[in-house]
Amino acid sequence: MEAQPSSQIVIQARLEQLRDLEHWVERLAVQFLLPAVLVHRIDLCLTELVANVISYGYPDGRIGDIRIRFWRQPGQVVIGIDDDGIAFDPTSHEPPGLPSALADAPAGGRGIRLVRHFSDQQQYLAAAPGNQLRLLFRAAEVGAQSSAPAAAPDAASGNRLDR
Repeated sequence: MEAQPSSQIVIQARLEQLRDLEHWVERLAVQFLLPAVLVHRIDLCLTELVANVISYGYPDGRIGDIRIRFWRQPGQVVIGIDDDGIAFDPTSHEPPGLPSALADAPAGGRGIRLVRHFSDQQQYLAAAPGNQLRLLFRAAEVGAQSSAPAAAPDAASGNRLDR
């Protein structure tokens, strides 16, 4: 069983809810004295992933719920994103190759590459219904005020990417 998160927010799968998510991240930064670089990394990853869940996770037009949780451990932060949309494993998705010139670059398709770059570890679990994604951010400046679940790999599925 996971430890209680230090903070969480539940939003509806609507693009206008991204503003609430942004404010939540700003409050986390203040409450937990997070370094600006870490806040930027978390915000970028959350915005990208949650926007994708909203845009692609509910093709039937249903408005689902997305729960985002935050745990703090010594030297790291864990973010959980749980949704009830269609199953999609971003840890096994192979992003398109990088273009050789900017003029050849299509719009979109770089989000997963950004998340893999700005988070230190990603772990996916298919849930019934939906998805559970955990992101680990290592940061020496993050203190030891709260316990968090271990961001260990799921041994059965092996769905983990280490950086």
